[in-house]
Amino acid sequence: MTKLYKIHSHAHIQALQARANELGHSNKSMLVNLVSLESVRIARESYALLRPLIKESWIWACPELEILLVVAGLSLEIQKLEHDVLPQLMVQEAKLERGALEALLLMKNSAITLLDLRKCFILALGVLLADEDLVSARVKKLSIMLKDTADDVLNGNRDIVWLQERAPLLVQLVTDVLETPCIVGYDSSSRALRGSGINGRSSEDATSPGALHPSSPLRCAW
Repeated sequence: MTKLYKIHSHAHIQALQARANELGHSNKSMLVNLVSLESVRIARESYALLRPLIKESWIWACPELEILLVVAGLSLEIQKLEHDVLPQLMVQEAKLERGALEALLLMKNSAITLLDLRKCFILALGVLLADEDLVSARVKKLSIMLKDTADDVLNGNRDIVWLQERAPLLVQLVTDVLETPCIVGYDSSSRALRGSGINGRSSEDATSPGALHPSSPLRCAW
């Protein structure tokens, strides 16, 4: 019988890792259903934790792992903007004039990369989940703002002073995307079927008492 675990947060992945570290991989097959994460920001860490757990066992599976990889890519690219690119726009005007070209080119490159990753994310989610998704719309808004801002200055339509005034808005858009809750996959069982066998699987929700919640031990027998 295959165990089904539904995960809704990074903390649930940490709990799963702790259990695996304690007991090792079970000789029973397990399907990890990664439904959502609390934010785009945490996706890189979530992928770094979950991937080894799945790849090191031939009987553990997570169909949403590849989608999580795309979200982790989005997270990485946006955090580069947060830590490396946008701070360059917050310096004194004279210093910004010397480094503005590099920052603007990096912004344009990031805009292209983010749109490509957004397309991959939407395709991976599918039509039904994409309708519920907030991340893709915010990534699109950020990408357009980055490109338009860079183009306006590079084409001479706006000056350095305007660019500095624009910087706080870009920072806020970056923060908005990173803090957006992220749908990763379908919930593999309905609420009505939780705790019952489904097609040969024993279902246990990570949000239910005693499941994968970090404040309580996992009760399944692996």
